[in-house]
Amino acid sequence: MKIALLTNLVPPYRRAAFGLVTEHAKSVGGTSHVIFTDLDETQHIWARQGAPFCCCSLSALRIPLGENRRLSFNFGLTRELARTAPDVLILSGFGPTMWRAQRWAKKRAIPTVVLFDGWLGSDAAYDNRVRRALRQNMIKQASGFIAASSRGKDWFETFGVPPDQITVSSIPTSFAPPKATPDFNHRRFDILWCGRTTTAKGFDTFLQIARMLKVRKAITKIGIIGALNISKVKRKVAEYGLSGITDTHPLLPPERLPGFLTQAKICLFSSHNDAYGVGVIEAVSCGALVLASDAVGCAPDVLASEQILPPDTASNWATACEELLTNPGKWDQIRATQSACIATNTADHHARSIWQAALAARSRSRDAA
Repeated sequence: MKIALLTNLVPPYRRAAFGLVTEHAKSVGGTSHVIFTDLDETQHIWARQGAPFCCCSLSALRIPLGENRRLSFNFGLTRELARTAPDVLILSGFGPTMWRAQRWAKKRAIPTVVLFDGWLGSDAAYDNRVRRALRQNMIKQASGFIAASSRGKDWFETFGVPPDQITVSSIPTSFAPPKATPDFNHRRFDILWCGRTTTAKGFDTFLQIARMLKVRKAITKIGIIGALNISKVKRKVAEYGLSGITDTHPLLPPERLPGFLTQAKICLFSSHNDAYGVGVIEAVSCGALVLASDAVGCAPDVLASEQILPPDTASNWATACEELLTNPGKWDQIRATQSACIATNTADHHARSIWQAALAARSRSRDAA
């Protein structure tokens, strides 16, 4: 079977899985080809690596939309699709290029599979009539669906997709998780921020939590990873009276994150909008305990209800942190439980899920014909 996978970009957490999809295709005498609309994403630092799969980047006119978002109008799509001649087309997301690709596939009776990291909560942040119509149309035309979380599966079902056509494929980490991590008493940071330092991601809430914990004498050291502007972030940290206990670092490539995540007792993800929550998975994989907001897509799949909090209730976050920081036994028990919940967040599982979804979509398409 020949697969073409169209995506906006290839993030580190999917690179190995896409390579393994290629291996699955080769095992049955087929091919897998990845086409992406963008080489990278703003506000991220990803190393340029040789891809373990056949790939092609489309040229484009790109329009910035704010923060790390942009709209790409690509060229050469139909030529590349014709060259790969897929039996199944996988579409990662709902951009205009994906819509064009699906129209191309429909004319040739090629089944499509929609892969989506988001869910109802994150989708609402960018909702508009055109976007809604585009998604409804693409879902109606698709033969298979891959969600990144249980919330994503529920989101597909709101469009009338039968549950048995939806595969839940948990996203793996961007790096190989460490084989060993320090115990509670040998971790440098009481709480750690790891993400872009923006209001949408909840950075202001994090600083409020940290200030409350400092006043209560519950913390002695905090870390910030992902400062978009070091000077600005340090000034803000000073305004909250946290300069003396804070280590601040810029955006870092994924391979450097374990060195910090393994040193954190608690990682906080107080985001107002996080479609899936890769940071949650990566922090847990490094042995940190995680608290996340109810806007983080994967939170219910990894965390217990008491570890999921509204993003604007800083006092509740501070109380939860204080209880954990003063009870190492409870911290270790919760950390172990969270770790057990990400057992399938591996490149191998992700690749097998994508492959099985493609096979099922092709089978359904043949049955319909």
